[in-house]
Formats: sequence, structure tokens, C-alpha cells
Amino acid sequence: MTAQKTVIGYLLKTFPKLSETFILNEILELERQGLNLHIFSLRRPVDRRQHPALSQLQAPVTYIPSLLPEWHHDEETQLIKNQVAWGQRDPNQLMAALQFYGDRPETRRFNEFLQGCYLATELERLGIEHLHVHFANIPAATAEMAQRLNGVPFSITAHAKDIYLTEPVALDRRLRSAEFVLTCTDYNRRYLASVSTSDTPIHLSYHGIDLSRFTRPPGGSPVAAAAPAARPLQLLSVGRFCEKKGFAYLLEACQQLRVAGVNFHCNLVGYGPLQAALEAQIQALELAERVTLVGQLTQNQVIEQYRQADVFVLPCLVTDDGDRDGIPNVLLEAMALGVPVVSTAISGITELVQSGQNGLLIPEKDVAALTLALRQLTQDAALRERLGQAGSRTVHQNFTLGHNVGQVKDWLLHALRSPAREPLRPTTLSPTLEAAIR
Repeated sequence: MTAQKTVIGYLLKTFPKLSETFILNEILELERQGLNLHIFSLRRPVDRRQHPALSQLQAPVTYIPSLLPEWHHDEETQLIKNQVAWGQRDPNQLMAALQFYGDRPETRRFNEFLQGCYLATELERLGIEHLHVHFANIPAATAEMAQRLNGVPFSITAHAKDIYLTEPVALDRRLRSAEFVLTCTDYNRRYLASVSTSDTPIHLSYHGIDLSRFTRPPGGSPVAAAAPAARPLQLLSVGRFCEKKGFAYLLEACQQLRVAGVNFHCNLVGYGPLQAALEAQIQALELAERVTLVGQLTQNQVIEQYRQADVFVLPCLVTDDGDRDGIPNVLLEAMALGVPVVSTAISGITELVQSGQNGLLIPEKDVAALTLALRQLTQDAALRERLGQAGSRTVHQNFTLGHNVGQVKDWLLHALRSPAREPLRPTTLSPTLEAAIR
């Protein structure tokens, strides 16, 4: 008789998502290293384009019915039927979970409660013994709700926005409920440790990239020689069009380069809520012939953009509400391909880029410093080559996919072997809820 394979659940808000290639790469590498996974997604994808690597995925994907972002009668019916089933099976436990939901101090979205209950059913039905959750906000809140019903242990990978825009009291509670927590920068790890009041292990887990895909084109580095005088220097930036990426400051710097007579062209690859604002800024700064908004690309197409670039620039910043990046994967990708990078000295970026050694770092929101750094690289091909080569060595030494995902695999397997904690459930019901089930 063949032993049943252990399956680890993976919970995400939306799968697949074009801007979260790093998660897909992690999942594919875990499968290559022998783990059996089952993916749960709280939303269906809206991206029309998909990464070609998605065809390699072996794990099945279960979409949890949702009332968001749009209401659908069939999905509402599934959620309600599941609630009725839990009420018939264990009304006390269901009402205890509802009490937990109602007692939470953060903003309450009833969809999280309904999805958490449905997720609990699916985890039990599929025999999932451990659930790993990407993002410490809605996905972790949903996993926490499921745990209240079936006790399945979960772990969390926390990233950036989900850390700094989550209320500390809610973040602390989710950390306490988790078996372990991973995060992609030591900057994040220190912040989480300062918030946590529990003994939940918090591990540094850098993202890794598949270096077999990020290779230099034949003929060596794209910055090995000075660009011909007739050829504009090729600047590249990649990211979601949102405030924390600092694209508005990059456009201001491009305007300064234009005024100074620098021969350059800048491609901005991405999409997002600031699309219209960036288009208007390009027109206002008379940059239509110097800056192109390329739009949304697959990773293979982005790799081709890197190979044509002389300099990669991403002037990240911390927004007024605290949102920020960790270590943007696009910096790793550009550096792996030998493209010299310019970024800002915030968050975990300083753990990747040492200014003057393997890239250039400037203060955030500083157009003058950004312009100066770009002009420096424009005028010095040897500096571009030196920084590009050093950046490539950094990624090859510290940010390989196989090694870094191998650590994730080890933590997941350790959690499977360890006795699960007792689920954190209320021991008594409030009088109102007690009366409701009598």
C-alpha cells in the first residue's frame, strides 16, 4: 500500500499575479526540490497575461469563493452553505470563531470570516497538515480564522506593504498565531521582532532568482563599452506604478538630464494606479520623446528589456502612510544581468546595494542627487562596467533561487515534524453569542 504524500498548502490573495513572479518562482522551486503543494487563492486573477513558467506548475489551485471584489450569487451560495454545514457540525466552535472575529480591533471585513470558514473546510477535506501564507494582511487574517475552526497550523511570509500598513496589534496577534514567520529583509525582521510579544521564530529569508534565466547576452556585458555617440544611453525602470516606486522623481531627473543635453532614453515598464498621472507628467515635462511607458510585460519580455539597458534605476521611497519596498526583485534581476543600478538608501535595499561598490544609492525624494548619479554613469562607461560586474557577483553569491528556497523548504518540513501548537480559541462565549445558539 502506497503511503499518502504529505501536501503543504500555500495561501495567496491572488494567484497567479504578474507582479508576484517571485512567489511563482518560489513555488516552482519548492516543487523541483520535492515538495507537494496545493495552492489556495482568495481572488481570481485579473491579469490577462501570464508568465510562461506557469505551465510548469504541478500543484492544483483552489479558488476560495468570495464576495469581493464583485458579488456573485453562486459564490455567495457556496459560502452560506459552508456556514450552515459548520453550524450543524459544531455550532459552539463556529460561534466562538465568530466571537473572535467580532473582538478583533482591526477593520472587519465579513468576507474574511466567510472565506476563513470555507478555507477551514477545504484544508480538512484535502488533508492539509500545514498552510504557508504569503502576506501578513488579508491572507494571514484568513488563515488565522481557519485555524480557529480546525486548528491547522500556518506560517507566514511577510513582505512590505502588508507589514507596514497593518496595525501593530493585529500584526502581533497573527505572528503569535503562526508557527514561524519569514521575511525578505533583515530590516523587516527587526521591525517584526519589535512588534512581536510572542516567541514565534522570525527568520530572514531573502528572495532568490533563477540565474539560469538571467544570463548576459552573447558578447558579454551590455555596458562593456561606451555607447556610440549617436545612440542614446538606455535607462530602464520596472515596477508597479505606485507612489513608493518613486517614478515621479525619476521623471523629474529625466527632465534635468534633457535640459543638460544628455543623450538618453528611458523605458518605464509596469502598470498601476499612477498610470494617468505619469502620462500627464511626461507631457508637462516635455519628455514624450525621451521617456516611454512600455506597459505590462511578462518576465521573459522584461529580461529582454534588461539586456538592452545601460543603467537600471528605481528611486524607491517611504510613503506618508509608511508603505515601502523591501528589496525589490527587479534590482536583483538587473544586477544578475550585469546592469548597474541606481536606487535609494531605504529599507532593505542597503542589504543588497553598497553604494560605490556594486551600485549607487542616493537619498529618497532627492531629484538633484538622482540626476547627479545618472549623469555620473552616463559619462563613465568604466564605472558602469565595474558596478555591473560587482552587482552580478553579489546576486550570484547571496541570492540564488535554489539555496534561498531550500531554506524555506527546510523550515516548512521542520514545521510538519514539530507538534502543532494548540489553536488559540476562546474558552467561553459571550452571553449574547451563548444565547444565539441555544
